[in-house]
Amino acid sequence: MDFVFGQVVILIPVHNRKAITLNCLAHLQAQQIFDWCQVVVIDDGSTDGTTAAVQHQYSQVTVLAGDGQLWWTGAIELGMRYAYQQGADYLVWLNDDTRLLPQTLERLIRYCASHSHVLVSAQCYETPALAQPTYGGHYRQHLSHLHAHAAPGKIVECISLSGNLVCLPRSVIDQIGYPPSQQTPHYFGDVLYSWRARQAGFRLILLGDAPAVCPMNPGDTNWLLGAPSVGERLSRLRRPKSLLYPPGYWHFCRTVWPVLGGIVFLRLYVRLMLVLLARLLLPRPLLHRLKATRQS
Repeated sequence: MDFVFGQVVILIPVHNRKAITLNCLAHLQAQQIFDWCQVVVIDDGSTDGTTAAVQHQYSQVTVLAGDGQLWWTGAIELGMRYAYQQGADYLVWLNDDTRLLPQTLERLIRYCASHSHVLVSAQCYETPALAQPTYGGHYRQHLSHLHAHAAPGKIVECISLSGNLVCLPRSVIDQIGYPPSQQTPHYFGDVLYSWRARQAGFRLILLGDAPAVCPMNPGDTNWLLGAPSVGERLSRLRRPKSLLYPPGYWHFCRTVWPVLGGIVFLRLYVRLMLVLLARLLLPRPLLHRLKATRQS
């Protein structure tokens, strides 16, 4: 290494996907990242043997245990508190389904170390071909919160960041504390924490020369024709892991659109209810035609 970063702690929140978690750690090991970073896995109550497998195969990895109720934001908060207490200079959020390309992590930390008051995100793509961008940063357009894209060689300033692969300086905790795990237990915790950091004077950078691979999460898509029943769809809304979990989405809306947040919030759920009503009342061939019309 020709650049001394200080202490770097990588935080990986996981739950019940042992193979994906182990594959993530294997990629870090192959890039010799264990040699200069401390890696912390926060296992939120997995029942598939994730913790035992990690401890057996990667004794150098620290595992923090959750009770199954931390979700993403609570797990990342627990990891951040641990890293801060350990004296970390830089903290890295890493989802276990995100694959770093060679030198990506070093470029993120180098940028963060070379600039004051910044949080910096990798530009994620759907596949290793790096053709279709997925996660990274966001911009706001009217009443929409949209994914930004930083092409190779480009740097894009954002209003918020996705938590797939982000480098944060220790100073952000000193200024704004920890992510809002109570208000946004799973989704939007990363977005709103980075939003708060920006409000506190930090720049949010999407670094085009720091690519990674993370396919887009299908989430709660295809309500019109998806396999789950209408009842199951409605039941999922009550679960914190749903992108459409109302308390989390409400906190997001009123933060990003203080005056118009109620309109953004209601617009989504009115649309969903109309879709479900159409699904209950209309024949399936007509639903397919409606979907095709929306996509054209």
